Amino acid sequence: MHQRPNILLFITDDHGAWANGCYGNGEVRTPTIDALAETGARFDKAYTPCPVCSPARACLLTGKTPSQVGIHDWLEEALPEVAERDWLGGRGTLFGLLAAAGYHTGLSGKWHLGQSHLPPRAADYHFGLPGWQGAHNGPYTYINNGEMVELDGNKSRFITDHAVEFIDTAPADKPFFLNIGYIATHSPYQQGAHDPEQTAAYQDCPFDEIPPWEAHPWVRNEGGGNQLTDAEVRDRYIGYHAAVTEIDDNIARVIGALQLRGQWENTIIIYTSDHGCAIGHQGFFGKGNSTRPLNMYDISLRVPLIIAGPGVAAQALDNYVDHCDGFHTICALAGVDMPSEDSFAGQSYAPMLSGQSMPWDNTRYGEYGDLRMIRDERWKLVWRYPAGPHDLFDMTADPAERENLFDRRPEIAARYKARLDAWYAEHEAAELSGLRVKELPAHNRNEAWRDGLREARGLQVY
Repeated sequence: MHQRPNILLFITDDHGAWANGCYGNGEVRTPTIDALAETGARFDKAYTPCPVCSPARACLLTGKTPSQVGIHDWLEEALPEVAERDWLGGRGTLFGLLAAAGYHTGLSGKWHLGQSHLPPRAADYHFGLPGWQGAHNGPYTYINNGEMVELDGNKSRFITDHAVEFIDTAPADKPFFLNIGYIATHSPYQQGAHDPEQTAAYQDCPFDEIPPWEAHPWVRNEGGGNQLTDAEVRDRYIGYHAAVTEIDDNIARVIGALQLRGQWENTIIIYTSDHGCAIGHQGFFGKGNSTRPLNMYDISLRVPLIIAGPGVAAQALDNYVDHCDGFHTICALAGVDMPSEDSFAGQSYAPMLSGQSMPWDNTRYGEYGDLRMIRDERWKLVWRYPAGPHDLFDMTADPAERENLFDRRPEIAARYKARLDAWYAEHEAAELSGLRVKELPAHNRNEAWRDGLREARGLQVY
């Protein structure tokens, strides 16, 4: 019998930290996630290094910044020339590192880094969504260990079915690593896109946890529509909350499979999302690309991060951590020796999980193409290359990020800009940096990103 823990990594889509009971929301139903938080570690200040899907996932799976891997926006995999390319370019991921350390590895669900029709390198099991991920419900052609399979129904349920199959068939003499990638809570948010049984539970919800809707002046809502009626806003509230509960119900099924197979006591469960999401918060629906200019609001950046399992103390932690740190932590939990010749962002917070104290810098960094950010407990600087507009927020006095102090506190902005530049000088590859100004490649037909790039004279997206 192996001694190292199994590791089960949930990466959901667009699930903001705010949309969980354990983070203080009294309206959303997340009993399974809340139970994990009660028995394990809940990080109250967890962030994504990029507020959009593909680069955020790359950060967690590689331990590198978008400007080290060259992925700067979501990959429009409905386009064959995008879908068929390996956007990680052969770089190592958690799958390869853990497989080399003796883990049986698998992916069930969303990959979103190109070549989703193929298993991640070093994955022993693969149930995936080739091409575009499509709707939450309905017919879809999946890939199941190399075989195309058409299924009709709910994607979260099918992803869970195959996660359970992985658990049931994993060899008993090896630890396993399983990445489960639900497409929920991604748009479409409208309740008609979700299970009627789930949406029924929220028909009478007042949604008092969400600030009153007032459109942001930069709004470009995901799914279209800048002028929303009260009924349309409420419709999105209902659908989004239903998607959160759908995820929670399916996590319960995975936990049940672990318990039935006798693996519950030996499995570390990590629950997080690729990035945050606004559902009317800050005056928009979506994330970093739901405004023009692009944004780095906390509502787009803050993610749930809950870790439970053997050796993890029940606690709430207020250290500022991100997905690059998560990469290091998973490697530490698995006993992986990091390649010394490689350059990574972040560090392991594994000692915190057992209740140990350790030195920790709460400064966080982020980027989205030509947009970069630095923040700590007090200040957040958002710098839009090449010419702005730039933001400076006092996060203590103005946590809602309503008052831009950039013009009034130039000395603060200059100090943080110098730190931002120094950090990225060590955590970018010149040929892959989001700050390169070139012609926009013809294959990238993502209208939202193209419009944003026009403002920056056309950054190339690799």
